[in-house]
Amino acid sequence: MERTPKPAPLPQDREVASLLSSLQRVRRVTEQHASLNAADGRLMWLFSDRQPRTLRQIAESLDLEQSTVNRQVNAALAAGLLTRNRQSGRAAWLFEATDSGLERFERDLSVHLGLLDQALGNLPGEERERFLELLSAFVDGYGDAVRRQTWSRLGNG
Repeated sequence: MERTPKPAPLPQDREVASLLSSLQRVRRVTEQHASLNAADGRLMWLFSDRQPRTLRQIAESLDLEQSTVNRQVNAALAAGLLTRNRQSGRAAWLFEATDSGLERFERDLSVHLGLLDQALGNLPGEERERFLELLSAFVDGYGDAVRRQTWSRLGNG
């Protein structure tokens, strides 16, 4: 019986990229089965603190262009996830989460957190905390590296 040769191991950076790509694919599947789409989920995560916000505050918090946020907020208004009102003396609209929007978000979040908990269950108990520490350090380090770079220096601009 002939054995198929095992492929050469990937360099660490490509292994990380491959694993993150796999994680993104799985997350897209969970998002497809959620009651909220990804943009609505991000908005509702932001509004889960029940604090009203202006479009500018939303854009800054999500690190998105205001035109993108305007489109997403209008869709969330139409879907009944957010309400808007204007306080007297203020020119800007204030947006708040609706109770039904927060309920939908909490249901989706509960399912998602359950899946994450199941995945963490694949790690030995003593390794879970260490995994979370390492993942946090990796995410922080990756974020720092991205902030130090510009897309033009990465060859895309």
